[in-house]
Amino acid sequence: MGIWGVEGSATDDALLWLGDLDPAQGTAPVDRVLRSVADAPDPFIEPRRAQIALAAAELVAALHDRASPSLPPAGRAWVAAVGGPRPLRGDADLEMLVLATRALDLVTTSSQLADRRSAQGDDERWRLALDDLRMRLAAAGGMPRNPLA
Repeated sequence: MGIWGVEGSATDDALLWLGDLDPAQGTAPVDRVLRSVADAPDPFIEPRRAQIALAAAELVAALHDRASPSLPPAGRAWVAAVGGPRPLRGDADLEMLVLATRALDLVTTSSQLADRRSAQGDDERWRLALDDLRMRLAAAGGMPRNPLA
């Protein structure tokens, strides 16, 4: 399913951001977006940043061979241009998956976008799309390692 298949989840801002990604910069722009959300001092994320962070998380899933069927062609082209889809290669890939999951969790729990979706009463499909994304990130290896294991 992914966020691209849910009305109002992938805004023009997220699609423009996706279209403007330069594969020559590698994954750095995706990492910056995810860090801006995951490491924000104010965890209450405004809608535009939340939607772009969701798009970035979708790219991380796609980069690790867990793309949403509804990922736009620009996203598929970017993934191919930066060397994906690929299996988990090491700590850097694992860190990116964990970062994407953390940003996704913050968007889900403390963003204006989540509040708006909930207030509108139309958040069931959106929540299912977010759960789907979370599961794809986890399947690619994005669940934090249990220090007790």
